[in-house]
Amino acid sequence: MRTEDHIAAFEERKETIFKWGVEVRGIENAQRTIGDNASKAITELLSAYLHQQNKVEEGFQLNHAWFKSETVHQRLPEFENKPQIISKLMKLELLCEKLSYGSPKPVDKLKEALQLFEELETAIKVMLK
Repeated sequence: MRTEDHIAAFEERKETIFKWGVEVRGIENAQRTIGDNASKAITELLSAYLHQQNKVEEGFQLNHAWFKSETVHQRLPEFENKPQIISKLMKLELLCEKLSYGSPKPVDKLKEALQLFEELETAIKVMLK
């Protein structure tokens, strides 16, 4: 995919989280919406950055599930702020899995996922410029 396509996919997932999940349904009713979209959205944004910087080839597919394991460090090329971004993305992925498939969680877990999402979005967007 092209950089623009990854950014469009990110924006679509972000809109699903914040417009549909948080605004329409309310955060307390958006557990699965957040869980199903937050780490996938950030993975799209990171993919956009890696493509923009020519760190990966055009056909490269970054999979959000890779962030369940420390081996993700070895699968990805070096890039700016890699340790911090991967660490937060791993936390987000593991949290999102619990939100997507687990029993109802307290609102503070949903807020934690949204905070990680926003921190990662900010960090990666700074690098995209």
